[in-house]
This record gives sequence, C-alpha cells and structure tokens, in this order.
Amino acid sequence: MNEIWQRERARREAIWQLDALQPGDHNARPILQRLSELEQLDQEQPLAVCTLDLQQLHELPHEPHAIGFNIIRDADIPQPWLSRFAIAAGPICKVAEGVYRHDWTDFLDAWAKENDHINAHREALE
Repeated sequence: MNEIWQRERARREAIWQLDALQPGDHNARPILQRLSELEQLDQEQPLAVCTLDLQQLHELPHEPHAIGFNIIRDADIPQPWLSRFAIAAGPICKVAEGVYRHDWTDFLDAWAKENDHINAHREALE
C-alpha cells in the first residue's frame, strides 16, 4: 500500500507542476518525462490493477450518510483510485466510512481534464 501511495504522490506532484504551464512550454519536458516513467512503471510493475473506466468509476455504488450527503465506501473504490483521490483531495473530503460522492465525481472530472492537459502538452512538444 505504501508503494501505491508513493507512486501516486509522485504522479500528483507532476500533475500539479504541469498545471502551472501552458502547452508548448519547454519547461514541461522533464515533468512529462516523469509522468511517462510513472506510466511505464504502471505497465511493467503494476501495484494495483483496475479495469474500470472513468464512467464506471462515476457509477460506483453510493449511499446516504447521516451527515446529509451521499458517500461511496472506501471498500468500493478500487486501487489505485482510492489513493489518487486521497492524495488529490485530502482528508477533508471524507468520513470514516468513505468519501463524499460529490467530491469523488468532481475528482474524476478533474482527472479527465488533467489528462487532456497532459495530452495537450505532449502534442505541443512532439
């Protein structure tokens, strides 16, 4: 579990660094290289395998919670997505049983936009 956390933390830090740059900025090259290295590690040495796509992750089971929001139980969120969310959102977006559903869906939407941004950088520097 610690290895997943470390890998996902490295990925998140690279994404945050890249977010500050516009596609075509040559300062993005080492960041994109780091992201490519992490993607290669995921292929060669997977720490967790999740076959769900973003739409399926959006559709994870949820339930009402006494706090007045729907939650998705931690046990229902596959790795590495649970770690990705925890690193990106922090502890404020959850209760003991799981994560707030609205924060989960916001995270997945942001993930898609971040991947579009990464791809725009890659295309601009080809």
